[in-house]
Amino acid sequence: MKTDKRKKGSFLSLIIRNYLWFSFAVLLALMCIVVVINWMGEQHFSGLKTKKIKKFTEYLEEGNYEKFPSDILLGQKGAFVILDENFQMIYQSKSDMPKRFTEEELFFVNELGMKEKIKAIFYQDENENERILIQREKTKEGTEKNKKEYLLLDNSGTVLVNQMGFTGKNVNQKELDYIIKKGKNPVQYAKWEFKNKRGKRYTAVFRYEKKDAKKYLEFTKSMRVVQWLILPLYALIVAVFAVRLNHKVKRPLMALKESIVCYQKGQKLSNDNNGPDEFVEIGDDFVKLAQRLAESEERRKISDEEKQQMLADISHDLKTPITIIQGYAKAICDGVIKEENKQQYLQTIYHKSIVLNELINAFSEYSNLEHPDFRPVKTKVDICEYAREYLATKYNELVLGGFLIEVEVPEMIIWCQIDVQQMKRVFENLINNSVKHNKRGTMLFFSMKKEADTICISIGDNGTGIPKELAQMVFEPFVVGDESRNSRQGTGLGLAIAKKIVEAHDGVIELVKFPKEGLSTEFRIWMHTDKE
Repeated sequence: MKTDKRKKGSFLSLIIRNYLWFSFAVLLALMCIVVVINWMGEQHFSGLKTKKIKKFTEYLEEGNYEKFPSDILLGQKGAFVILDENFQMIYQSKSDMPKRFTEEELFFVNELGMKEKIKAIFYQDENENERILIQREKTKEGTEKNKKEYLLLDNSGTVLVNQMGFTGKNVNQKELDYIIKKGKNPVQYAKWEFKNKRGKRYTAVFRYEKKDAKKYLEFTKSMRVVQWLILPLYALIVAVFAVRLNHKVKRPLMALKESIVCYQKGQKLSNDNNGPDEFVEIGDDFVKLAQRLAESEERRKISDEEKQQMLADISHDLKTPITIIQGYAKAICDGVIKEENKQQYLQTIYHKSIVLNELINAFSEYSNLEHPDFRPVKTKVDICEYAREYLATKYNELVLGGFLIEVEVPEMIIWCQIDVQQMKRVFENLINNSVKHNKRGTMLFFSMKKEADTICISIGDNGTGIPKELAQMVFEPFVVGDESRNSRQGTGLGLAIAKKIVEAHDGVIELVKFPKEGLSTEFRIWMHTDKE
């Protein structure tokens, strides 16, 4: 079975695919945020920030102690003192910071950049003597090498065994309490020995808030829960979003599909689509398109009927003179016509051939105007002078025919772009229409009037007028009165040809419903004037 390569899957799958890509980007951003929060939490609970402290030690080396950002690096409870080589305080950042440290006390203060685990173990030896074993494990930050040290004391604090490098011979109670309570204190101490710009050895003792392991553990647990909840929550949101969007989008699409099916079956289309604006507009546009197609189909049917009627009218108008010509010619050939009547018969044949030729020429001209490629060959002319010249040549013909004409053409220059031959045909057809359908003595009327950037041409007469039943369709082809058709006057194409020519000039022609006073029939033509 061949598949349609244009189809890229259902709309639901398209939504899911695109939303997955979008959500993946959002999910990645969320994960990055979680990582940043973890890092910030770790920094918040991580205690002493050794690397950051070392970035600002130049202030200490230069003696600019006030510039050292202790609150940022050591915490709100943090502070520091600077001791000289005799361990005498020369600077104190906060008043609650101890002012004096002995060399023995400093021995148990952790060095900056070293991780330290220290504890005191109380026990009795084999002689039941009270002993204190101090164990210290030191690890340099960034390495995995551990250094274990021991210090054995008796119950009075006298050093019995020294594997720590302790310089004193006795550990007093204050120093022992520092070791025992070190893990319980909310603050810790660290030392850093340095030389100033003059080469003197100083010691900085930092007090900092120690790492709150319990809070940090709680924080990390909560972040793990958040991380694990993100994925199922994300999947749930995708599912809900896809189903909801599919429902909202599928409904107007199904309505559009139903409209298409109804159109295919020839049923009436409804315009009750609802949903997103774009889909409603698509549905409305389709209904409008279907209506236009239906109207176009209706016009096509009417056009076909008009063509059928046209062919019927043509055949009727051609059949009558051809029948007469054939009958008279046959009578003459068979010798059944008396010699004195033969000239009359030949005269009739001649007149009918003229009528037939006029009909064929009119139909040929109308067919040429109907052709899509027809374009008038326009030239710039003075329409007033053009009209005067035409009427001058037409005047004698009208007078000899027994008709009078009244002319009102302004004595001014009005430029128009016209096809001089085609426009002459318009004037000819309108005037001949009045001559053919009126008696001798009828007054014809021709006038011109400029209105803004248009020229209004009025052609009419005071004759019998046009019947009401024909007034609405006088410009349709082959429309003539019954009397005219019976008398074989006209082809019914004259006004249709005039209308085609005027419209080809982007003009308008109409039969005036209420002619001006003194006229029974009036045609008006509006055409655009040209700039001088």
